[in-house]
Amino acid sequence: MARRDRVGITDVAAKAGVSVTTVSHVLSSRRPVSEATRAKVLAVIEELDYRPNELARSMRARRTHTVGVIVPDITNPFYTAAFRGLQEAVAPAGYHCIVTSTDAERSVERDVVRQMLTRVDGIVMSGADKRLEDVQPVVDAGVPLVLLGADLTGGFDVVTNADEESGAVAAEYLVGRGYRRIAFLSTESEPAARRLAGYREVVSPPEELIVPVAESLEGGARGMATLAGLAEPPDAVICGNDVMAIGAMYEAADRGLRVPDDIAVMGFDDIDAAALVSPRLTTMATASREHGQVAGEMLLRRMNDDGAGEPRRVVFPAKLIARDSA
Repeated sequence: MARRDRVGITDVAAKAGVSVTTVSHVLSSRRPVSEATRAKVLAVIEELDYRPNELARSMRARRTHTVGVIVPDITNPFYTAAFRGLQEAVAPAGYHCIVTSTDAERSVERDVVRQMLTRVDGIVMSGADKRLEDVQPVVDAGVPLVLLGADLTGGFDVVTNADEESGAVAAEYLVGRGYRRIAFLSTESEPAARRLAGYREVVSPPEELIVPVAESLEGGARGMATLAGLAEPPDAVICGNDVMAIGAMYEAADRGLRVPDDIAVMGFDDIDAAALVSPRLTTMATASREHGQVAGEMLLRRMNDDGAGEPRRVVFPAKLIARDSA
């Protein structure tokens, strides 16, 4: 990845061999730092010609009691539930939330981040396809940040899933139920890739059983149509999320296939609709509302402790919800 034109706080931390938090404390002088460490950090700042984002730093001098929330698609039930959990965590502390849906467009997200930096006390960025360059402006500005769904390492907290483990558990469950030709409907997202990797650890499928589709009802339906058209169709299919799985079940019904008698179907996320469709969907839960609550609690600690402490990472373990579809 090409180096950014502007030196950031993470560059200073890496060069000085300290944490981003330590550099922040040296810049703000709000918390004690040893003289040796301070001198080392200041020397690196001068060497790299680091210039903090003064606009964001000046605006941070006063509290807005507002949290910025950035999601790729607010219509996705996972993000809707996560946002609700986040609100439940921060509202009692007097914080309001501003949520923006970016349609997973990085250019839109960059603009949103730029606007939020001077208007909020903390930011939660959702979406599994985050890169360090996406979050760097928030880190450089010293604004408390929690990533929800992504699995990156840096000067921020992370709440994510054990996606690879979940993929393996899903495949093991189907194998244990006697299914032998197990397909996977995947997407280009990072969680789907990790879930696919877990599935591959358990089964060794022919490539025709791994079908890339869109992350939607239509994508799931098209994937099921592709699988049903094979010379030797699968007897089970794991879908990258519950919305895709429901679309796959609709398509199966339209083709006269019985779920799970003719083909078993599994999903991921355990959205509300998973327990309402017929047959009820077997899925791997991702506790989306709890994700939001934990992210909110972590952000509150960051905002109230002036960003003190090393970055934290919370990983929700795999959890099978066995129902009727598999």
